[in-house]
Amino acid sequence: MRPDHVFVAGLGTYLPERVSTRQAVEEGWYDADEAATSGWTSAAVAGDVSAPDMAVYAARLAMRRSGHRPEDIAVLMHACTLHQGPDIWPPQQYIQRHTIGGTAPALELRQSCNGMLGAMELSCCFLAAHDATAALITGADNFGTPLFDRWRYLSGAGTNRTSILGDAAAALVLSRRGGFARLRAIRSMSLPDLEELTRSGVPLFPPDATVGRKADLGARVAHLRHTDPEAFTAAREALQDARSQLAEQALAEAGIEPAQVTRVTHVFGGGVEYVKSVLSPVGIDASRGLLEFGRGVGHLGTCDHAVGLDHLLTTGQVGAGDHVLMMSNGGASLTCAVLSILTRPDQRQP
Repeated sequence: MRPDHVFVAGLGTYLPERVSTRQAVEEGWYDADEAATSGWTSAAVAGDVSAPDMAVYAARLAMRRSGHRPEDIAVLMHACTLHQGPDIWPPQQYIQRHTIGGTAPALELRQSCNGMLGAMELSCCFLAAHDATAALITGADNFGTPLFDRWRYLSGAGTNRTSILGDAAAALVLSRRGGFARLRAIRSMSLPDLEELTRSGVPLFPPDATVGRKADLGARVAHLRHTDPEAFTAAREALQDARSQLAEQALAEAGIEPAQVTRVTHVFGGGVEYVKSVLSPVGIDASRGLLEFGRGVGHLGTCDHAVGLDHLLTTGQVGAGDHVLMMSNGGASLTCAVLSILTRPDQRQP
């Protein structure tokens, strides 16, 4: 999909204080051997600040930076992974109420790590269909809940991807009026056969949280690996192939060669080998990824890409004339986007 005149006009993030992996080992939260070999250095931990409240902060910041008024926003989309608050409660309307107000439709999206990029493509479709000016996209998660272990959520999975989780929120204002970056292309894909990878060995009913059962993603992955190794291998290969194919298609639509990509945002997971497995098949060196930055904040759920982009802009690693490839996958959903930076925005707190 080549969006018709869609720009990123505002970008805001909320990244809380970090807890070092050294402290996590000392407290008994994180395995010492894994800490010594994984490369992770710290994770952003929000304490008791709720995900929707973090999203409100990021959204207000993105709106101020965008130059848009609340009445310009035609739709709000909120992406998340875990519970946002009370069950049967709309966090998207809470965020809307405390940011732009009004009566524009507000939607909640659940695509795990792919949520914010998936929302970008949906927002483009909405803006075009309604001939509207702007959309507000938010994403947020606080993984510090009693039924989730940020330090061990993938332990025992038996893959080359080790991961710890960080808390964060991010917000983007997409605009047809202009902005600091142009969205050149965006494409999404679904791999329904992969749903078993994060479900294997766990009953669908009753849901884990309703019976106080901890969410152990690593155990689910390991269950499929042991009970059906062929399906496990096929799932990993399908994900790898689809991610590369999607990136190649997005770059082709944008009219950009891999060599022209300045930097790549990707899921913050694993070590050097993981980043190579994402970028090398597309013909991009792992050095253009965000390995070291990601190691210092943890995998931020749906916020990796927006927070990564903010980091690149704030530190001056991308500027006018540069191209950023965003390669995302979450569960069985994938999205790739290509941004062309038009000007380096002022990302300092206004």
